[in-house]
Amino acid sequence: MGLIVFFSKPFRFFASSFVAGLGTLIFPLTLFAAPLPAAVKDPHYGVVLYEFYQQNYFSAAVNLLTAEQLKRLKHHGADSELLLGGLYLSYGLHSDAEKIFTKLIDDAVVPEVRDRAWFYLGKIRYQKQLFTEAETALSRVGDALDESLQEEFRILKANLLMAQEKYTEAATALQGLVENEGEQKANYARFNLGVALIRASRENDGQENGDQEKGGHEKDDRAEMGMNLLREVAELKSSASDQKALRDKANLVLGFSLIDTEPVEAKQFLQRVRLQGPFSNKALLGLGWAEVKLQRYEAALVPWEELATRERTDPAVFEALLGKGNALERLRAFPQAMQSYKNAIAIFERELDALNNTVVAVKEGRLWADLLGQVSRTEMGWFWEAELLPDTPEARYLPVVMAEHGFHEAIKNLRDLWFLDKNLGRWMSEVPALEGMLALRRATYEAQLDKLTPEQTLGHVQDVRISRDIYADELTRIGETKDAFELLTGKEKKLMERLSKVEERIWQLSNQPGRHLKRLDNYRDRYRLYKGLLDYEVETTYAIRFQQVKKSLNSLDAELEETLQQQNSLQRARGSAPVNFAAYEKIISNKRQQIALLRKEIKAAFDEQQRQLQEMVDFELDILRARLVDYLDQARFSLAHLQDLAADAAESGKELK
Repeated sequence: MGLIVFFSKPFRFFASSFVAGLGTLIFPLTLFAAPLPAAVKDPHYGVVLYEFYQQNYFSAAVNLLTAEQLKRLKHHGADSELLLGGLYLSYGLHSDAEKIFTKLIDDAVVPEVRDRAWFYLGKIRYQKQLFTEAETALSRVGDALDESLQEEFRILKANLLMAQEKYTEAATALQGLVENEGEQKANYARFNLGVALIRASRENDGQENGDQEKGGHEKDDRAEMGMNLLREVAELKSSASDQKALRDKANLVLGFSLIDTEPVEAKQFLQRVRLQGPFSNKALLGLGWAEVKLQRYEAALVPWEELATRERTDPAVFEALLGKGNALERLRAFPQAMQSYKNAIAIFERELDALNNTVVAVKEGRLWADLLGQVSRTEMGWFWEAELLPDTPEARYLPVVMAEHGFHEAIKNLRDLWFLDKNLGRWMSEVPALEGMLALRRATYEAQLDKLTPEQTLGHVQDVRISRDIYADELTRIGETKDAFELLTGKEKKLMERLSKVEERIWQLSNQPGRHLKRLDNYRDRYRLYKGLLDYEVETTYAIRFQQVKKSLNSLDAELEETLQQQNSLQRARGSAPVNFAAYEKIISNKRQQIALLRKEIKAAFDEQQRQLQEMVDFELDILRARLVDYLDQARFSLAHLQDLAADAAESGKELK
């Protein structure tokens, strides 16, 4: 009985998956770039930019919306709208972002803003898979597009052409990137150009018979050019981690592409892939299959033995477990092959049990709680920390699921909803504090109101005005008589009184005999001196004194007017304060209800996103489970086949060799 080879299906799966993967362009991730003005003229816009560049995107959006509502962005209106549209775009709010960019275009803004708006509008339509509309938007981008967006603009156009299967045009667009960009960026462009040329070489497959020969030559030329570009990338000399990964991927693609036709050359490319890099598992698997293609089964065991010891969630490891038994079977080492199949069966069964546990964890929601528990940042943003996977048995298969872009978007949405709910929960906890502040203000207002009634204030103002009028009449009389001595200060009045007493005392002494009569003349002279000095001071400063008193009366008039205005304001406050307190109380109550409603909506959106995410994970895990079951069936079938051979040999008295 001849040997049955049952391992073409897994190999076809991996080979086709890598070749199909050539259709995906790869470039370094480009962030949305906030338009940075030459000078920040509005402080509030500076705060927004500070939050943005600190990657506090939610705070940036909130501050931006608040500043716009309060009309505090007079000098940065267009820039702020671009930034807000970009923030909306980053959070997947495509419709809101599109409205902003469309409005900017309709408002006929300056060319720099208009070109940026057309660019982001094209990006939105591309993400919505509206390729024709996206192409129209990108065609409207002029020469004023910011230099920081030029590279992403060219990449986006190439991606758009690839998405429309216009590979020849995409190759032309990428050729410009290869020629114009720096060395590292050019390497990405070379890789993508090589991919585009290989895909473009297939565009002639459906030509009519009369054009097949010419089309075949063109196809071969493009394919050869694409392979040469991939070879350039496969020979990169760089210590940068991203360039090393790009080099590994180019070698992997070339290796898998040549296994069927040039297995020796395929080995050379696959052996260049780093042993500890992200593509090492697939490279080891392909290396083994290249050896099988060369019928070097013992050599195929070397990479597969290494691969079999690695993390057993990778399908490449599962296939290597089968490949070991297949190689041993081809080497006619039947006992070792049987043992290898038994080991593979045991591993597949254990992995199926572990996979089922993961499915249960997903359905119970434990996996999502573990994922969200790993998020350390307090702000929403573009990126989910994919490297912070929970260290739980259920998370072992997450890297397999995370290979899909949709998973990243879904978990980011889940995380953003989780953040919003936590933020709203914090706001809800602050509502009682606002209610307490309002109650305190109301109590303080009522207590102060009882201390001073409007009638008391008005009576006091009237008393002061009567006194003021008396003083004004007296000042008029003084102005008419020019009586300076009516404007004496309190100190001067005391001096006058003392001088009067001195004069009276001198008169009394003059009527009394005694030795003091000799000093009376001296007393009179000193009296006249001091009296003259005081009279001179009063007479010469009359005008100044008069104006000072008049100025004081004018100031009193102003104070009285202000007091009356305050009285009127107090009267209005007495009437409006209760209404204002009630209005604020209603606002706080409405905000409480609004927050509760938003939390309810977020909870529904969270549950829906979790359901969709669970469906995605279930789908991927089902594929992995089906693959594991397939591998398990193949291992059992091969083991049963060898056991049948061994039984037949035992019946005939021969040893299985």
